[in-house]
Amino acid sequence: MHNEIIQPKLHSQSQKCFLVLKKYLKGGLIALIYRNSVQANLSHRLDEQHILTTKIFGFLIHPNIPLISPSIKIADVGTGTGIWLLDVAKSLPPTCQFTGFDVSSSTFPPPHSLPPNVTFKNQDMLLPFPASEIGTFDVVAVRFLSIATTRAEWALAIENLLTLLKPGGWLQWIDSCNFTLYNSVAGVSRSACQEIFDGLEPFRSKDDVVIGMMMRESRNLRREDLFREVGLVDVHEDVFSSDRLQEPELQARDKGTRNAIVCFLGCLEDLTKEEGSGWSKARVERLKKDAMGEIDKGTYCTLDQVCIVGRKA
Repeated sequence: MHNEIIQPKLHSQSQKCFLVLKKYLKGGLIALIYRNSVQANLSHRLDEQHILTTKIFGFLIHPNIPLISPSIKIADVGTGTGIWLLDVAKSLPPTCQFTGFDVSSSTFPPPHSLPPNVTFKNQDMLLPFPASEIGTFDVVAVRFLSIATTRAEWALAIENLLTLLKPGGWLQWIDSCNFTLYNSVAGVSRSACQEIFDGLEPFRSKDDVVIGMMMRESRNLRREDLFREVGLVDVHEDVFSSDRLQEPELQARDKGTRNAIVCFLGCLEDLTKEEGSGWSKARVERLKKDAMGEIDKGTYCTLDQVCIVGRKA
């Protein structure tokens, strides 16, 4: 298991941008947001993202994954605030065990607030896990850790996560892709939101990007095949549009669009630190103001929410 991301070939103008992306991939999307958001707002956004996504999917753990044992052990990698793990813990017997891993502990819940069967630990998902954790989990769940990840990078991450699973254990990976902008009102501009998304092109310029919030699918990427290639069986992929959620009281379109745009702006803010990127703080701030105005007037986005599961043979 290598500790470094496999670096793909890039166009020369993208080299510096990839160095920024490489840092994010090692810690995931969550680590990126940690560095670019006020802590209270971060926790709120992560929890809001969880609520909306769970409503879209209609499950916390995919129905193909059996939850029969009263002593099942579940890991949540890239746990953030731990909201997913805590919701799962509430739905299963107290004899089950739950562990949340994240590269940063900054949004972990206070230890005194946790039930005795839930723990949180610091861990980079691309570094070897401690020997005490290897082969001990029945389910390993990952959510929203990809920005624009190539097939080789994703395989590296999956192989490391598989070390946590018992034989017969399940991996569940949830992520977003295929960001698309729409109007809900005629005559409303989408230009600022589009400029923000277009500014992320350096992150998407790698060859063979297969999953991640910034990517767009130009063909059937056959993500299930990658799960099978690393040895997983009973592989299944579900893809739901974020527009599937039709509950006006949740304001899902508005909240989901703002959530995505703020995440993208965080990436662009870090590009302002890279010489020759073409991005400045003033430009980012202008686009943030204009984009939020467009959303106020009815611009919104959809994302494909992807859930892939597979069982360790």
